[in-house]
Amino acid sequence: MRIFIQQLFSESGRASFSRTGSFLALAAACAWVTEIVWTTHQLPDLQGLTLFISMLYGLGKAGETVQRVARRKSPREESEGRSQKAEG
Repeated sequence: MRIFIQQLFSESGRASFSRTGSFLALAAACAWVTEIVWTTHQLPDLQGLTLFISMLYGLGKAGETVQRVARRKSPREESEGRSQKAEG
């Protein structure tokens, strides 16, 4: 069961905060909106809530992208590495 849950909330076998955080925010938002609708019998404006939930996922993905880019060598370092191999 633990492996199933880990694979459900991960990409490439690694845990992903963006998925888990978005899921938890979505579950809490659904409960909150349900309570509002039950009490007032009107559907509230959901634009801000939608933005909040999608920003959680977007920030997680942006962080992963920055980490991937930071791990890559710059083109200058690659060219220096090639010139050192040619000299050696």
